[in-house]
Amino acid sequence: MNGVPKMQQKMSRDAGKLSEQMKEHILQIIQEDGLKPHDPLPSEGELAERFGVSRMTSKMALQALQKEGIVYRIPRRGTFLAEQAEMHFASGNFSTNHRTKSRYIALIVPGIDEFVGRMIKEIEHAGRSKGLSFIIKVADHFNEESALLEELSVRRDISAILLFPVDRTICGESLLKLKLNRYPIIILDREFHEVEFDGVSHDHYEGAYKATEYLLDQGHEGIGFITEEINKATSREQRYQGYLDACISRQARIGENRILHLGSRSAEEMRGEDTEQKMKAWLKERHDITAVFCMNDDLALRMLKAAQQLGLSVPEDLSIVGFSGHRMLEYAPIQLTTVQQPMKPFGEAAVQLLCDRLANPEQAPRNIKVPTELARRDSVAHKGSYK
Repeated sequence: MNGVPKMQQKMSRDAGKLSEQMKEHILQIIQEDGLKPHDPLPSEGELAERFGVSRMTSKMALQALQKEGIVYRIPRRGTFLAEQAEMHFASGNFSTNHRTKSRYIALIVPGIDEFVGRMIKEIEHAGRSKGLSFIIKVADHFNEESALLEELSVRRDISAILLFPVDRTICGESLLKLKLNRYPIIILDREFHEVEFDGVSHDHYEGAYKATEYLLDQGHEGIGFITEEINKATSREQRYQGYLDACISRQARIGENRILHLGSRSAEEMRGEDTEQKMKAWLKERHDITAVFCMNDDLALRMLKAAQQLGLSVPEDLSIVGFSGHRMLEYAPIQLTTVQQPMKPFGEAAVQLLCDRLANPEQAPRNIKVPTELARRDSVAHKGSYK
């Protein structure tokens, strides 16, 4: 009599193990066959015959997957893959060894430079801990980006897209279509005015505010702002607003005559001396400016060159602050103060947000701001105290 419950417990444990193994087999079938949402799965009988188990075992496995939201069942028609199934696979929720087989995350970038290279490295590093693999694609203009979005979003081996968009503030038709279709996509270091996406970006506003505030703390009242075309990217708009608000909060003088708009530059202009010439002409007319905050480190280096060509000493005559923390600053004749964009927490946040989206496709869009860091170096002079 006492042995009967123990025997029942053992049989129950054995049935549970078989059912769990059957679940693993079904998950393997889903991935290896490349099944998409609403595709049919083999029937209970077909599964039982294929793997040498009872129909009850295969039924229990399918019921367990149904409870987890991986499949759904229609009476007298069969079992089908659920809408959110591939989201669960990519988010790393399953222990099956076949979980990541032939499943990738596409990472689209506007080009490969030092900044983007660091971004890719940290995203891939964070993704590996989640069992994710990445396909890297480069789209250096809007039409190419749109074509890639349309191509990659229908590929069976790609579960989601991480997009670092080409410079713009509107999302575009291809991206909007993916949004409406609830395709999992994360926007990197950009935001769009008209539509909210999941996104991760550095806190450009905070970084610019702190950089300008630092110049004010060093006694600089005449602070210029050097920028490329502002309305090409929300990151530029946010840096500009941070500069303005810091000046306003301390009642420092601002105005168009303190802002140098360089517009958009072609690759040919980047290689030439056009930018430095514009900077020199601007500096000659702005004798009250003792410091400049540059939109990025490239402009900061060019401003350093322009100032030196005019015989100005940095930082004694002109203090300079950049933005990005580019490695090229290591080779500058003066160690430039800059706003650094730490990439490790950025990559970790991007991957975690992606996994959250894949696991919970119905959740509201989230935007994560990664703090920046002001690296105080040798390009800012102390001019006393200001307000």
